[in-house]
Amino acid sequence: SASAAESALNMTYANFIWTTLAFLQGCNSLAPGPPSGVLLNSTGETSLALTWAPPTTGGSPVNYTLTINDSSSSHVVIPDNGSPVYDYAFTGLTSNTPYSVSVMASNDGGNGNQTVVNNCTWAYPPGSITVDILQGSDIDPSLNVTWTAVARVSLYLVFELGSVLQITPQRFLCLSSVCTEIINLHNSSSSGRSFTICVASYNIAGQSGAGKCTTKSALVPGPPSGVLLNSTGETSLALTWAPPTIGGSPVNYTLTINDSSSHVVIPDNGSPVYNYAFTGLTSNTPYSVSVMASNDGGNSNQTVVINCTWAYPPNIDIVNTQKGPGAIWSLYISWTAVIGVSQYLVFEQGFVLQIRPKTVRCTSECSCTMHPSDDTMSSGRAFKICVASYNPYEQLGNWTCRTKSIAEQLEVSSFTIVTIYSLFVVIKYLE
Repeated sequence: SASAAESALNMTYANFIWTTLAFLQGCNSLAPGPPSGVLLNSTGETSLALTWAPPTTGGSPVNYTLTINDSSSSHVVIPDNGSPVYDYAFTGLTSNTPYSVSVMASNDGGNGNQTVVNNCTWAYPPGSITVDILQGSDIDPSLNVTWTAVARVSLYLVFELGSVLQITPQRFLCLSSVCTEIINLHNSSSSGRSFTICVASYNIAGQSGAGKCTTKSALVPGPPSGVLLNSTGETSLALTWAPPTIGGSPVNYTLTINDSSSHVVIPDNGSPVYNYAFTGLTSNTPYSVSVMASNDGGNSNQTVVINCTWAYPPNIDIVNTQKGPGAIWSLYISWTAVIGVSQYLVFEQGFVLQIRPKTVRCTSECSCTMHPSDDTMSSGRAFKICVASYNPYEQLGNWTCRTKSIAEQLEVSSFTIVTIYSLFVVIKYLE
């Protein structure tokens, strides 16, 4: 019928229109250009990481086709318009092997040109590594680094993980199954810290991957040298020392006085601290002090020294001079003993009387008589007499002094002689 024929004609016309529109749309879709910013990075012994950016020319891509090693493996990546995917991780590859990867963008208009990049997987690191510290008496310390060679690898990188030793990474060529190299440390071993040494293999592209590492404890230091404990006062002692002459370098020093109090002294590399002042001690008392060096490797043996604080000086009560029978001058000094002190030194400060120092033993009320010459007493000059206390180690500390004027004593003596002579004359007159 006419209506059926018309309906079939309309259907045919509609299909033609839709087919024509689809064809025109495909003709109008522009093929994308090559992807931009393509990078292929080594990320492991069996992996490579690919990144790229959209083409800067042509139509918008619908997907990207990634081919590794010229069609041995193909991966189609479809970007999400909300969160475009512009990276891909190739895994399960062969170590120390070069690979080429091509990236191609596509849309309904066709395929764009490929962008090809090349790179190489890392080589495996050595299977084992050992580090020994070599330290001689007359040479700088050094490291003896030994590792097991890797198949198809002849070049290695030895480096420190961290900056304890501050050694520069070094490349070594090794063609044997076991590799050994010596690294000089010079002054870089002075930290006394534990350190980590790594060995990495170079691949055939000259890239070093992750290394095999081992941590080495610092060499334990020897005992501190040149340790001295000096008395500096009634309540103080001064300790000085020098670094150990053997073993590893110290990180710090622990000082212990009389096995009851400890003080940690940390040296500064720029200005080492090798002294300590103990204060607030008890006077006239012996003390023992130990010094121990330490680093990350452990503690050294202790060096022990002993000394005694000074005793307090006494208070001088009397300093008198008098001329006795035979015109012999006497110098009389008295003082109160100091608790715990039984020995004193009496001396003149200066050379007016030119008398020799005298040691006196006394435990309570103390006195001493000395005999200056007539020549020195007739000088008329003032003089100074001092008394110092000995501690149990027979060390002298501070002292106290009294100044006496000879002129005053001579004036008294002259007045006394004149008075006696006048009385004698009067008595004679009365007779």
